[in-house]
Amino acid sequence: MSSHDDLSASETLMSSPARTLLEAIDHHFATHPECRLLILDDAWRADPHWYPLCQALGAPRVLRESFYQRPWQWLVSDYAAQPFDIERGLPKRPPAPRGVVYERLDPRLESRLTLRACEHERDLERVHQWMQQERVARFWQQDKPRDEFSDWLDQRLAEPHRLSLIAELDGEAFGYFELYWAPEDVLGEYYDWQAFDRGLHVLVGEEAFRGAHFVDGWLTALQHYAYLSEPRTERVVLEPDAGNERIFRHLERLGLFSQREFDLPDKRAMLVMGTRHHFFGQVM
Repeated sequence: MSSHDDLSASETLMSSPARTLLEAIDHHFATHPECRLLILDDAWRADPHWYPLCQALGAPRVLRESFYQRPWQWLVSDYAAQPFDIERGLPKRPPAPRGVVYERLDPRLESRLTLRACEHERDLERVHQWMQQERVARFWQQDKPRDEFSDWLDQRLAEPHRLSLIAELDGEAFGYFELYWAPEDVLGEYYDWQAFDRGLHVLVGEEAFRGAHFVDGWLTALQHYAYLSEPRTERVVLEPDAGNERIFRHLERLGLFSQREFDLPDKRAMLVMGTRHHFFGQVM
């Protein structure tokens, strides 16, 4: 395993003249997963991001784990929680953000992956269509008539502990995801939670965006956003159907490991958990 690589400005700029220093570092780390440390060529000093890198990371030496835990250009919306509510033992949760919250030019997909807040009028028709698909309905159980589904989506969007997201690649919507504060959801009754645990519900609605390489892109982005948007979040949790064997191969590859089976009101579920330390040390 390589301990470090040198990043030459001339070589990188030849292939992409418009690429910034941050995008060049991201591209190199993403396409060289064995590299844990980059040493930047002096030619990069002209880039406006050089000084912030020096302040934050001590450039020209850039450690992979430290680089990806900074918000840089990826975190579009500030969505951090407020100080603890002492009486309940939980933080005061912030209002849900609007618009785009996360954006990254994914080097492996060679596409811009965006997460934006779901909007009822804008997204109702497409999410309703996705829910009608047999493979989706099996796990979400929301293959309802449009009016009933509209009420369901309204309720989801109104829940203060839940952030409903639409995922896009180069502007094309392909998935509906939910990021929620696990202690305030049903899952919180079934495991020993920490106050800033974030839960995930996932749905890929477009057939053209299914496959392992797409899962790597959007599931990495969801975890990255969860950790960036709240620095006190140390764990991401899921409760997929225990019979959904295919998803577990994807989850484990991306640092989300099965803990135990348990019964939710509507299904036999598997508790799945990932940690900040493992994500930034082995996945991102």
